[in-house]
Amino acid sequence: MHINTALLVMIGLTFTTFGHASCNAKIEKIEHVYDDFNSYQYQQYNDAKKRLKVSVFNDKGCQLYLTMTSENQTYLKGDYQDIGYQILSATQGRVSTSITRFSLTDSFVNIELVIPSGTPVKSGMYQDRLALKLFEEDGQLLDSRDFDINATISPKISLSMLGYSSSSNVIKLGELVPGQEYTMLPSLQVITNSDIKLSVRSENKGMLVHNVYRQKYNIGYSLNLDGSWLDLKEDKIKSFLYKGQSELFFPMSLHLSGFKNQAAGEYRDTIRFQISPLNY
Repeated sequence: MHINTALLVMIGLTFTTFGHASCNAKIEKIEHVYDDFNSYQYQQYNDAKKRLKVSVFNDKGCQLYLTMTSENQTYLKGDYQDIGYQILSATQGRVSTSITRFSLTDSFVNIELVIPSGTPVKSGMYQDRLALKLFEEDGQLLDSRDFDINATISPKISLSMLGYSSSSNVIKLGELVPGQEYTMLPSLQVITNSDIKLSVRSENKGMLVHNVYRQKYNIGYSLNLDGSWLDLKEDKIKSFLYKGQSELFFPMSLHLSGFKNQAAGEYRDTIRFQISPLNY
């Protein structure tokens, strides 16, 4: 009787040990299936997404789940800004917690990282690190893998004119009056996701020049841009820092110098505005 009891206990222990070791599933690979983080811009209508496919092998007969942990608490960290993102799970919908559990189907799971549209994002390099862990249903850890998320969002800028006479590149001042300030000018609109420099250049160096007698008759003027008067005898460069506001508006006005004994006729100048991202 004593011998039979001992044998039964040994057999029971052997089966228990074999049961825990029966699942040898491992993470096979992590793939980028889709990624448009790099092309994200503030005014787009659709969310930016990064889709990952995590595949496992040796999972026959296993009941598995996967957890994902964000090192930066679901933020892409950059030099000047952190971008919050959401995690899209097929079973849970959108979640923003730093630890998320996923169920596997057919030996893989799709995970989406989402930057919601309308999120102000400054151009630059961003990163996060994901820790992926594969568990058996009873909580036994089977495998783990780290995965780096990197995104480089390029500067995107545009320049346009809004307001009075903005439909044309020609601004008509009407009668020129000495010392007069003209405020019915369009405003500059800048769409940007980066720090910018705005260059202003007058073809005639801050002079309205007679259309016929160019060498003899001219009228000086100065330009007010965003509250600052610019003497356009030399090219001007103004810098503007991105502060989460992706649309910038710069009102303009023009002030004529005092003049007399000018010939009747048409006077003109061409002002060129150019924007570019600031380089660091």
